[in-house]
Parts: sequence; C-alpha cells; structure tokens
Amino acid sequence: MESIQELIPFAKEMLSQKPSRGLLKVYLVGSLFAVLGTVVGLVETMCHPFLSSQNNMHSKVIHLHRQLLSIKT
Repeated sequence: MESIQELIPFAKEMLSQKPSRGLLKVYLVGSLFAVLGTVVGLVETMCHPFLSSQNNMHSKVIHLHRQLLSIKT
C-alpha cells in the first residue's frame, strides 16, 4: 500500500518536469507489466489448491486404471 501512495506523487513530479513521450511510454509499459504480473500471481495463488487437487485426482485415476489392467491379465 505504501508503494501506491508513493507512486502518485512520483507521477505528479514526473509530469511537472515535462518528460519526453518515449520515457512516458517506457514507464507505462513497465507499470503495465508489473500490474499484470501481480494479477497473474494472485490468480495462480488462488487457483493452485484446485489445480493440484485435480492433478492428484487424475494421477489416482490413472493408478487405479493400471491396477485394474494388471488384475485382468
């Protein structure tokens, strides 16, 4: 939260100094990647328990299937 509070004065100071368009684009693209990385990390963290349980269930089904095949032969 502190970084967001520091970002707003930084942006105002940067705009008051009249930076070039290229520099603004670099900051904008960098900020966009940072936000997207944060969102992807949060989504991955929230979905991880569900994905790992599905993978675990899938491996159990495969193991049971192999056991059934070995019993039939």
